[in-house]
Amino acid sequence: MNGSSKKFKVLVGITAIMLAAAPVSAFAANTTNAAATKITAVSQIVKPIYLSSTSYINLVDVGLSPVDGGQIAAFTLSIYNGSSSALDLSNYWFRLSNLSGSSYSIKTSAADAKLTKVAPNSKTMITLYATVGESAKLSDLIFKVVKFNFNVAGYEQGVGRFTFPKNFSNIVAAGSYKSLYFATTTLNSKVTSSTIAASGDDQLITVNYVYNNIGKKAVTLSKYKYYLATASGIMYEATPSVTEDLTIQPLTRKEFSITATVPSTLAKTGWKLIILKDNGGETAVTLPVGTYNLYFSNGTPTSTVTDSFTYTNTEGTYQYKLTSLLREPWNSQDVLSARIRITNKSTTAVSIPAVSGYFYLDDKTKLEFKTITVNNQFGLNAGSYVDLDVYAKLPSNFNFAKAKLVLNNKVDDKTTTKLGELTGTSYLAQIPNFAVDKVMNVDREGNKMTATLNNVNVYNTTTTKIFSVQMTLTSEEKRTIDPVRLVGLFKSDNGDIFPATATMAEGQVNASNKALLTFTASVPQNYDTNNLKLIVGEGVSDTKYTDSKTAADGFINAVSYSLPQEQRLYSTFKDINLLPYKFTINKFFPTLLGDDIQLTLDYNLDKDTFYNLYPTDRKLVLEVDGINLSDGKVTNYLSQELTIEGDGTTPTLKAGTNQELIIKKANPNTGYDGTLKYRLRLYEVVQGAKKIVADRAIDYWFITNDWTGDTNN
Repeated sequence: MNGSSKKFKVLVGITAIMLAAAPVSAFAANTTNAAATKITAVSQIVKPIYLSSTSYINLVDVGLSPVDGGQIAAFTLSIYNGSSSALDLSNYWFRLSNLSGSSYSIKTSAADAKLTKVAPNSKTMITLYATVGESAKLSDLIFKVVKFNFNVAGYEQGVGRFTFPKNFSNIVAAGSYKSLYFATTTLNSKVTSSTIAASGDDQLITVNYVYNNIGKKAVTLSKYKYYLATASGIMYEATPSVTEDLTIQPLTRKEFSITATVPSTLAKTGWKLIILKDNGGETAVTLPVGTYNLYFSNGTPTSTVTDSFTYTNTEGTYQYKLTSLLREPWNSQDVLSARIRITNKSTTAVSIPAVSGYFYLDDKTKLEFKTITVNNQFGLNAGSYVDLDVYAKLPSNFNFAKAKLVLNNKVDDKTTTKLGELTGTSYLAQIPNFAVDKVMNVDREGNKMTATLNNVNVYNTTTTKIFSVQMTLTSEEKRTIDPVRLVGLFKSDNGDIFPATATMAEGQVNASNKALLTFTASVPQNYDTNNLKLIVGEGVSDTKYTDSKTAADGFINAVSYSLPQEQRLYSTFKDINLLPYKFTINKFFPTLLGDDIQLTLDYNLDKDTFYNLYPTDRKLVLEVDGINLSDGKVTNYLSQELTIEGDGTTPTLKAGTNQELIIKKANPNTGYDGTLKYRLRLYEVVQGAKKIVADRAIDYWFITNDWTGDTNN
């Protein structure tokens, strides 16, 4: 390897690193068989130190981490006060020594420096640390708790001690997890996968890691540092994909990747992930968090999306980089798509190459891909880039581990020249999972938009139901554009797939304006839709992105959305969400005119004018029902279809405030039955299926019902 080609952040000379954690209810490992690849709970090794019959100190984490000229030994204590009065910690001192009797100066972590008391019937955490010798092992150390007492020599009365057997270690085995304890919550931490791959003259290690907050309070991880260490103790500083402070809410997971470039001469076995945290005091001290064994199996992906190459021709120099690789379900097949970023590394403008080529799966199967034509792009200025999408279809039951992209430059109809190769893996091809509130970015030159979830609705018939998800597309462009055409499908946790119909009005979207998009699918009436997810991506048709005039024959750049709960039933007619409108009935006057029923509505229909495109054929039904409270029988008195800003052939709601709508229809019953309780109900109808949107009691007949005081609850 050319030593000048890379700069490695490295610490050399560490021969052994041992960390220990103590989840109180964690694995009850047999300590006589503890090995470096198996986590052993500290609570199974040491017993609590009792301060009284009801108060005690439990050791929940212990570890060693390297520093210049030595190691940091850190001890995390859980102190429980079971008495009825505060526990004064200033009465207790902590001492650390080795088996030879030499003492070490022990300090309290900066975060716990001001902790002096433990409230009655409560628990708190405190971390202490000391600098020990470079060759010290946990089994060499004795952690003592003493109490201040004037009546004994030296004024120190021994309370208890923690010691460790020679074979003790809880380095987290590949596939296992470690619990991390905080004052207000507990995190489970785990390496979910790790890969090592050639990266030019070096190797790139990628570790996928997760924190899972199993407690009831949020926690913020600040100034954590990540290192990759060889079996001989050489350490390389690694870069996490999340560089800012990490806040993890209760019962949520945070997954991210950690990468480091290392020399290709190093072995691919014996690697560990080491996590440290900044003590936060005036001096630069880092404390151990955990150490995790890494396993790069033969079936583990051996390449990453950072693979790239450069190509030079008479025009200039280009860099080709694989930025994403996805496998998306599509009807009876799957779509394999990739996004390639082409960057102009020259000092002058260059043209965009006509890229063609194929996927080469596991170095055995050749799959020609289609290249999507780049829109709104004349060429590449110096330093600029363009993202190029390519895709192909393959059988849904075809599995692969490695996907190589062979890229060619199409000179003319008969001539191509090879540009280079990019490599991805089946692991990288997994569709990313999005939470309900996450924004989907459609990063297409000249058509940049964002997509967000609005709501979920279910419309019922006697045999089927229509499952509907509505999204908002927002233009990020400064000019009027044709909106991107997203397509999608619904997929359950057990793999059931329901193709979705995407519906969006025709037209264009102005700068910073919005469009409504709805996905619908018909599912069996008894099917549980609570576990459905929406997989949505950019529609493609042959070598173009899908537009309003073409049907999609695949999609790319997809994400998988977790969906919110179904939109609730409104118990009042106040601010009913009918995007882009909100509907409110201020006053309601029901009466009988001969054989007719007449309803007079004073209403508001507020319109969000940022929406350029929205459905204009929405079908609503307003009904008046009478309910017999003794047997529950429902008698319909009026049913009227409504449109929103329609042409007037059907009663329609008009945008504005204090609008009036009069509905008059023949009474299907005889007169008015005063023994019934009457309700006004609003339904929405989609593809013949019906859903009740709002339901409110009618307080009075023959006089005005004033509903202006209603609240939306």
